[in-house]
Amino acid sequence: MRRLTALLVPLVLSLGIVGGVGAAHRAAPVSTLTFCTDPTFPPMELTRSSGAIFGFDVDMANAIAKQWGISAKAVKTAFPGLIPALKAKKCETVISGIFVTPDRLKQAGAVTYMHSHRVLLVKGGNPKQIKGPNDLKGRNVAVQAGTKYEEYLKALKAKIGFNLASYPGDTDAVAQILIGRADVVLTQDTSAAYQIGKHPGKLLIAYLFRQQDSFGIYYRKSDGQLGSGLRSAVASLKKNGTMAKLAAKYKLPAADVK
Repeated sequence: MRRLTALLVPLVLSLGIVGGVGAAHRAAPVSTLTFCTDPTFPPMELTRSSGAIFGFDVDMANAIAKQWGISAKAVKTAFPGLIPALKAKKCETVISGIFVTPDRLKQAGAVTYMHSHRVLLVKGGNPKQIKGPNDLKGRNVAVQAGTKYEEYLKALKAKIGFNLASYPGDTDAVAQILIGRADVVLTQDTSAAYQIGKHPGKLLIAYLFRQQDSFGIYYRKSDGQLGSGLRSAVASLKKNGTMAKLAAKYKLPAADVK
């Protein structure tokens, strides 16, 4: 009997280990976590000289995939085409510093993972003395095309009047301040902090909007299991401190990922 037990215990343990690994992989709602992203919004996503995409969102996607025992893969997509690409099944998710909004929630499901505030970014020293939205009157304003910020500025422009130019990426918009073509850029505090660090003394946050925005991971509404998995994964990353570590790595406020 002891001999039989001695033989069975290793076998049971072996089966348990194999079964555990299999269960972990079966728990993954997708075989590969593909995510559409527009790498023009540092530090959330940007591109190295080699062409590789990196940033907070990429690290987070990799951390989620690691929990599921799979890999993550970025699918480069222009910002206005992110949700259409998701609906066309070119990716399983959208992870691209994109806000959770009522309009987008009509088209896809979303899991919130970070909060931020919109800001008015100006040239260092604030030579135009911009202290709030009303001071944009008559100024040259730049913004990333296809964003909720662009929609806001178009509505504001109709009320007070200013020159508005839209650019493919947030970095492109900020560059207009540096070369003197724009007086101000409407962006997020996450991007502004990165750009200020990259260009010491050349940029300044002139105004912080009180309204809080939320970044979300979008998924197709038909993929309910994926949505549940993403929600659990994000909660786990917040609980085990991974999100806070990523925030510190990219010099973002820890409070934004709580």
